[in-house]
Amino acid sequence: MVTAVSAPLGVPWYWRGIRGVQTTFGTPAAQYAATAGGIVAFGLLVALTYRLGRRLKERYSPEVVEIAQSVAVTVSAVLVSGFLVAVWRVSNEVLSALGFLSITPEDGIKALVTFIVLAVGVTVTRLTKRSIKYGAGRMAITPHQREVAHHAIQIGVFVPTLAFVVALWGIPVTNIFLGAGVLGIVLGFAARKTLSGILSGFVLLFSRPFEVGDWIRVSDREGIVTNITVYNTRIRTFDEEHVVIPNDTVTQNEVTNYSKTDRLRLETTVGVDYETDIDAAARVAVGAMERVDAVATQPPPDVIRQEFAESAVLLRLRYWITTPTAQSKWRAQNAVVGAVKSAFEAEGIKIPFPQRELTGREEAGGVRIVDGRDDDRGEDIGRTASEARTGGHEPVENALADESEGANGSNTEERTDGIEESVTDPPADEDAVR
Repeated sequence: MVTAVSAPLGVPWYWRGIRGVQTTFGTPAAQYAATAGGIVAFGLLVALTYRLGRRLKERYSPEVVEIAQSVAVTVSAVLVSGFLVAVWRVSNEVLSALGFLSITPEDGIKALVTFIVLAVGVTVTRLTKRSIKYGAGRMAITPHQREVAHHAIQIGVFVPTLAFVVALWGIPVTNIFLGAGVLGIVLGFAARKTLSGILSGFVLLFSRPFEVGDWIRVSDREGIVTNITVYNTRIRTFDEEHVVIPNDTVTQNEVTNYSKTDRLRLETTVGVDYETDIDAAARVAVGAMERVDAVATQPPPDVIRQEFAESAVLLRLRYWITTPTAQSKWRAQNAVVGAVKSAFEAEGIKIPFPQRELTGREEAGGVRIVDGRDDDRGEDIGRTASEARTGGHEPVENALADESEGANGSNTEERTDGIEESVTDPPADEDAVR
């Protein structure tokens, strides 16, 4: 059934255009033909737009060309849709469907005021951030305090702004709290990780376990703090890696802050030979550390006798550095290792390498060294080592063993000769036995 448009749209030229389209395509055949033509025209416009876009991207910025393409396609779609609405005379239905989008002058003013208020809030927070940054150069404000002040001002500005917007639109506060309660339960389950990170961020901002510029270690990550936000903490490692650590990970792990104090104690372990005078070695090590410029004079360096290791007595060298940084730590360690090694070499103190001592039991004949090429020489070396332990006299056990071996050897030879004789010379009466 064809329905005529009865209500004007309030725009005379637009209304005249709709009436002209309806008059031109008044029959069902004309309406179908117009629909097919509109679809084909829209397809051709889209193809032409993207074809021209390829050439325009060679002369202009690709981002600008893509924006222009999107606008052209959107406008074409709106025009073709309006044409089809007029052809099929469904303007009343379309206007009824879009009735909820009707905006009164009062709503327009409210929307404008809302936009202005939010823009003013954002502008105020940006101005205060710049003011804090400028004042930090003239006052004793750390970067961490500057960050905390900025977030506090953001909360102080946006909370009244949102309250004003709610009051302007007449939204019941009871409904807001009810909706916030339901939304809080949903978000609590869906975004508990994110909310945990935000809460951890505020804890870090106000508890201040470390600040921007501090040298810290979090779990297995070590570096300099570059930024602290409500979501994460960013550090720059000494390999120039920029690592982003979630704040909940920071609060759940042990954090070591090397920059919190004015000094840092370092330790280096060195081993000396068991025949070395331990006290003399300790004095030499202390003197070597005192001569290193990177080592602090107070507290003075000292040496702890640590343990008896497999090949050496271990000494733990303890010394301090001031204004701890990674560079000063490495510089002091390198200098101490070089100075202690040079001092030990000058005093004839041996730093042993891992070694093993092999001993043989006397009842087993001692240690026998055989090189695989001269067995007789190896046996002579083993016999010499055994005689050296027994004072040149052969043990009774060995003499008895030699006599036993000699007796057994002669008996074996007699038995062997007998066997050979019986095999080669059969008995004279063999034929008789047969």
